[in-house]
Amino acid sequence: MQQTLEDFYKVIRAAGVKVSPSDSIETSRTVTLIGYSNRNILKNAFQVSLAKSEAEQALVAECFEQFFNFNTFTATNKNEGKNSSDDNPATDEQQAGNNFKGESKLAKMLMERDTANLATEMKKAAREVGLTDIWFFTQKSLYAQQIMQKMGLRDLQNEIAALGKGDCPSSIAQSGQLKNAKDYLAENVKDFVEQQLSMYGRNATRNLREDHLKGTKLSNVEQRDFHIMHDLVRKMAKRLSTQYSKKKKRDKRGQLDFRKTLRRNVAYDGVMFETYWKTKYIDKPRLLVMCDISGSVQAYARFLLLFLHSLNDVMQRIDSYVFTGNLIPVKDIFEKYPVEQAIEKIMSEHGLGGSDYGTTLLDLDDQCMDKIDNKTTVLILGDARNNFLAPRSEVMETLHLRAKRVIWLNPEPETFWKSGDSVMYKYRPYCHLAKTCNTLDHLERMLDDLLKTATGTA
Repeated sequence: MQQTLEDFYKVIRAAGVKVSPSDSIETSRTVTLIGYSNRNILKNAFQVSLAKSEAEQALVAECFEQFFNFNTFTATNKNEGKNSSDDNPATDEQQAGNNFKGESKLAKMLMERDTANLATEMKKAAREVGLTDIWFFTQKSLYAQQIMQKMGLRDLQNEIAALGKGDCPSSIAQSGQLKNAKDYLAENVKDFVEQQLSMYGRNATRNLREDHLKGTKLSNVEQRDFHIMHDLVRKMAKRLSTQYSKKKKRDKRGQLDFRKTLRRNVAYDGVMFETYWKTKYIDKPRLLVMCDISGSVQAYARFLLLFLHSLNDVMQRIDSYVFTGNLIPVKDIFEKYPVEQAIEKIMSEHGLGGSDYGTTLLDLDDQCMDKIDNKTTVLILGDARNNFLAPRSEVMETLHLRAKRVIWLNPEPETFWKSGDSVMYKYRPYCHLAKTCNTLDHLERMLDDLLKTATGTA
């Protein structure tokens, strides 16, 4: 029965509910305690043990009804009975099964319409061929054929051929009945495989699409995939937010503060009646973001801003600026509108013109340099292609001295950083970190590293 439970956990995971090893162990123990006699109690136990929200409870209940469905073969058998012109088709089939003298176990079950044993053998064969690994509709025929082979299809076909060769009318009739029974079996196996695909392959296609998009250059993402990308960003941001949104002051039990403890217990002749434990202070990072939104890097800026402003509960403050030539503050736009709507407004109003990094840096010096201190991380996104204008790298030098960290994310590979009108090689010495960043995977890793450093968990 444990294997059945493991298969059910797999169905739950395929539906999008996260089931950790500890969750599955505790649930298995719960099921052992309550037993399988009461279906509703069993379903409620799964919901309580595996779901972490009302939406997940509904998913678990849906998966339960689908997985623990024991109507295999039954529905088809009833429909055939209703449509038959015979007064009592089941009796005729059972009589034919009793008269069948063949050696094929499968043939005898089919002739007797022994649906209980047929369902048992089919599920046993499905487990042997690994049907729980089915993901795509293109695999249905393959798995159906493998299941029938495991159930004894070859012997069944040999039986049909042998009965059809003779001159005996009853043997020929039984051969015809077995052919119909084989079609009946194939139809039921096909239905069963489709049911399993709907459970185990529920989100497989979307997951593959998401995995592909995570590693796709952001500039190559099509408009039709933006909604998937936005969902991915929200998921990633939620994971990082959960990981790093800690209390500002956290007790670290196990590390005694000896000095404070001894001072407070002088009145007790040094006997430690009152103990004091060391605490760790965690400051949320203050971030100043500058995004080039000219045509060549606009797609990258879109997803970086979406990512960052989905981390508001982790960041103490995010000051966002965009530029093509002049530096434009956009923090007020993010405060007025939802994140996605704010980004669309910024791109439509300010995303025109060619890049002028020199003028942008001069604006940074005038507008922001006095506010930047050793608690501020400056994050710059851009390809540093300056259209052969003055780079003003002296501003980057000043920025490097004042800020806690200067991080430059460049969509282009490092081999391009000294080609054409790129001045990245002049800015790089004044960056604490400069890396190629052109996919969602890159963005997630970079922000993960940023938050580790800022919260002191690296």
